[in-house]
Amino acid sequence: MNTGRSTVARGTGRDVLLEATLRLIGERGLHAITLREVAAAAGLSLGSTTYHFADRDALLIAALSRFADSVVEQCDTALARPELDTMTPRELMTAVFADFSASYCEPNRMLAQLEMYTESARNPTVAAISDRCMAAYRRLLVRAFAAAGLPDAETDARIAHVMVYADGLALQSAAKGTPCELQADAPAVIWALATASI
Repeated sequence: MNTGRSTVARGTGRDVLLEATLRLIGERGLHAITLREVAAAAGLSLGSTTYHFADRDALLIAALSRFADSVVEQCDTALARPELDTMTPRELMTAVFADFSASYCEPNRMLAQLEMYTESARNPTVAAISDRCMAAYRRLLVRAFAAAGLPDAETDARIAHVMVYADGLALQSAAKGTPCELQADAPAVIWALATASI
C-alpha cells in the first residue's frame, strides 16, 4: 500500500508537519483538526507527530509560530528592497502596501491568520504570536507613512485604520467565501489615510 510517506525527505518531518498544520488550519479551523489528519496531510505516520511535538496544542503553537516567522520574514524582506530609497512617497506607499497585501491576502494564510486572531482572545501564548505578526505589519506601514510625511504623533492611529481596513476586507472575504482581494482603489485609500488631515 502506498502511504505517500516516501515523498517526505529524511530530516524534514517537522517542517512538513508544520506546513500541513497551517494548511489544515486554513481549511478546517484551528480546533477542527486532529493529529491523525495532520499526519495524513503531511504524508507521515501518526507517530511522527508525537515524536516532534508533545501534543496537539504544542503542534498548533509551533505552526502558528512558523506562520508568524514567515510574516516577519516577508515584511523585513520588503523593507530591505534597495529601490524603496529612490521612490517618491506615493510610489513607496503603493509598493509597500502591495507587499503587505501579498502577505496578508493569500487565501489559506488569511484564514489561518483570522483563526489566530480569534484564538488570541482566549490564549495568551497565541496572543503573543499574533503580536509578532502585527508588529511586522506595523514596521512595514511605518516606513510607508514616514515617506508620506506623516508626523510621528499620528502614526499609530493611522496604522490602526489601515489594519482595520485590511482586516475588514479579510473578514468579508471569509464570510462570503470569496478570494481576499484588495480593491483597485486600495493604494489611494491608504494614501488618503496617510496624508489627510485628522
